[in-house]
Amino acid sequence: MGENQPKYKVRMPEEDPINYRTHGTSFYSLKLENNYRLGNEALYQNPLINFVIGAKRLSLAFGVMGVLFSYLMERTGLVYPEICEVLATLSVIPFPVILYLYHPYVSRIFRIYDITKPQTMQNLLKNEQVLIEKLNWNGFKTYNDLIRVDSFWVPSNNDYESRFGYVNLISKDPTTGLKKSYYINEGFCNVKMNRIMALAEKRSHISTGRDFFEK
Repeated sequence: MGENQPKYKVRMPEEDPINYRTHGTSFYSLKLENNYRLGNEALYQNPLINFVIGAKRLSLAFGVMGVLFSYLMERTGLVYPEICEVLATLSVIPFPVILYLYHPYVSRIFRIYDITKPQTMQNLLKNEQVLIEKLNWNGFKTYNDLIRVDSFWVPSNNDYESRFGYVNLISKDPTTGLKKSYYINEGFCNVKMNRIMALAEKRSHISTGRDFFEK
């Protein structure tokens, strides 16, 4: 493996802990237990996530620059204050809109494995969980959500929770009733997600031709 052997060493969970959030922990992270590990490859990876990153960063920068420019114009005394206020407002509006629509976008999804149990089909399907990677509010960092697969359901097109089509998967905690919204790209690169999406559609009584999955 070359001269630098430590470079190729597989890191243990205690050496590189995985932090996650779940229902009710939106503002702080928990540490994934050491008996769990991520799958070697992602179940899903959004091919368009770079556009979402760019939209969040540019809208934030546009808002900051617009407010600063409006302030400088107002300080000169050459422009009516009302015009400066309108310009500042218009420059800030895109960011919360982008944040509302693109917040559900998923970057990657990993399956979670319990390394203390044999990797049989029965064990894999029991209490099945996935780790969902999403962008934070400004698009510069990511965070993880740990979600049970059996908590997913799909909103209908006329449901307000679909956010004009920007949400196609929702997780609801049966105990607290809290919800988390996600968007999975249905066009391509989601073949491995067909089973999970089909089970969510079954719970929502929606049929898109994937209802041959039983569990």
